[in-house]
Amino acid sequence: MSITKATLSKIHIARQQLRMDDDIYRGLLGRVAGVRSAKELNTRQASAVLREFERLGFKPTPSPKAKGKPHNFNKLPAEIEVIEAQLADMKLSWSYADRIAKQMFGVARVAWLKKPDQVKAILAALHVEQEKRGLLESVEALCEQLGIEHPEQVMGLEQLPKDWKRQRPILKALVKAMQDAVDARRAI
Repeated sequence: MSITKATLSKIHIARQQLRMDDDIYRGLLGRVAGVRSAKELNTRQASAVLREFERLGFKPTPSPKAKGKPHNFNKLPAEIEVIEAQLADMKLSWSYADRIAKQMFGVARVAWLKKPDQVKAILAALHVEQEKRGLLESVEALCEQLGIEHPEQVMGLEQLPKDWKRQRPILKALVKAMQDAVDARRAI
């Protein structure tokens, strides 16, 4: 029996939370379940993989019966389960997704979206937010490794724009520059 999208999403959230690169992640899947992709897992294997993630430090967030959860949750496209997992991972309520729906489509609630593409767009927006938060965590960890308080203290970095924490291209470039600085220190 193949696993649900929610379980698949939980596996990917665990991988992200543990900051596993692709080789280590695929190695874990091979070691624990004998597969190279989470899509190949059956229910029993997925449970074993999730137990291993928990052993390694993954802290699953309980599925929230959050205020504002769409009343028609089970009637919405399957991506709604992934949206729920993303909200839980970022510790956000359904009102956050509702605000995205309002901003993107002028529709006050995710529950009122009519088109599957709209739900996919909410999912994409949450993915972007999740990526920004992950990049920001990387910046903070790299600052710690470099022994600095602010990323601008890395040699060669100019003054960062006021809203740099919300801009993916700047965050990606910053992580790369800081990682290069860490690598350069190690090479000495």
